[in-house]
Amino acid sequence: MEVGIQVSSLKPLLRTQSQTEEAISRMAALGCRTVQLQWIDPAVSAESIAAALRKNGMVSVSVQDFYETVMSNLSYYVELNAATGGKWLCVSRIPERLKSREGLDHYVQALRCLQKQLTPLGQVLCLHPVTADFTAVPGMNAVEYLLDAMPELDICLDLYHLNRNCTDMPAFIRRYGRRICMVHFKDSIGPTLVPAGQGQTRWEGVVQACLDAKVPYAFVEQETWDRDPYECLKEAMDWVETEITNGKY
Repeated sequence: MEVGIQVSSLKPLLRTQSQTEEAISRMAALGCRTVQLQWIDPAVSAESIAAALRKNGMVSVSVQDFYETVMSNLSYYVELNAATGGKWLCVSRIPERLKSREGLDHYVQALRCLQKQLTPLGQVLCLHPVTADFTAVPGMNAVEYLLDAMPELDICLDLYHLNRNCTDMPAFIRRYGRRICMVHFKDSIGPTLVPAGQGQTRWEGVVQACLDAKVPYAFVEQETWDRDPYECLKEAMDWVETEITNGKY
């Protein structure tokens, strides 16, 4: 499992081309070689992002954003993913208008339609559930309903959101196994985000379950911070890599 960074962690520092190039350079200096792209200002060209990644010996495997954001400007996300060599186009959130049993069925059809558009382009769709998605429809686990209704769909599993909705994260990971193309390691103390491994998340068995499922990528993520964000990301990367190496859990 290769450890990298979810670039959304640095959103305030990704507003211009020069800022984005500096952020990519500083992530490379941390030893990061693989990223997932999100929340770089659209004014920054895909070509400049791709060039900065190449210059620093880095690769992107995915571009991510909210489903409705992606659909409102699909060509931008497809082109950014293509320019930077990404395989997965990752969408998150169940739209408010689809938070019903009937709505979920419509969402499945919409996701299948999107996948059909991506397949000829050599890109693969994956779903990133967020906390509110799990309880989007009263009386059912909406995320499991979606995933079970669409077994061909890959999964970008954010462990922060899963932890807030699941008493047994390793069991969930084992259930969906090889469909999980990447995981996000994010942690918190109460409402405050902290580097992965420094918060209140119940990590027991999680890393081993990811390894057993042969999840290829683990991205650390921390969108808010009260100290140097690069130090936070480095601490999180070191923690995940240590857990993988030592097989602590």
